[in-house]
Amino acid sequence: MGLRSKIKLLSQISWCKFIYYNFISSQVERRGRAWLIPYRNAVINLSSGAKIFIENGNFLINANKPSGSCAEAYVTLRKNARLFVHGMTQLNYRATIEVHENAEIDIGSAYINSDAVILAAESIHIGHRCLISRMVYIYDADHHDIVNTDDKVINPPRPVDVGDHVWIGLQSLLLRGSKIGDGAVIAANSLVGGKIKAGTMASGNPARSYSEIIWKG
Repeated sequence: MGLRSKIKLLSQISWCKFIYYNFISSQVERRGRAWLIPYRNAVINLSSGAKIFIENGNFLINANKPSGSCAEAYVTLRKNARLFVHGMTQLNYRATIEVHENAEIDIGSAYINSDAVILAAESIHIGHRCLISRMVYIYDADHHDIVNTDDKVINPPRPVDVGDHVWIGLQSLLLRGSKIGDGAVIAANSLVGGKIKAGTMASGNPARSYSEIIWKG
């Protein structure tokens, strides 16, 4: 990267927020060579008791925003929520991470493209080197209770687990209880509500594995 490109990139960072969240706020804990990097228009809402943990890589918020755009990216943690980022993770413009009260999201390292939404009511785990395409939704709950005649909730939250080196295609939806094995690819416009075998291509509604894949490099 040339000097001019570096200067342009640095000029896009919200330096007031950078200083606050990296050096002042007690709600962000950094370990090793790790920084929270909020680009302009990054929206970060941390309720009482909420905390972000970052290690072994930077956490970029509202990255790749087009020049002159007012687009925002959102990171919202409700009361006592936890967000763990264990490696380089990029949240592009118009994308959202939201963690509800007492819930947690754990990310190894990921590229999260524009308009993606990751919303946890209880627990979402995303592995290392994951690619989450545009307009992907990942939910561990329906976020509206359905009760039976005995007033028992029949759709409680169920953890979502995405393995390492997973690619989730455009406009896919991961529902509560989804479990995707390492090295899997979820084709565009798929709906996942169960288990996807490691190292396979899956597609459909509901998504099903239909072929094995081998990653190179």
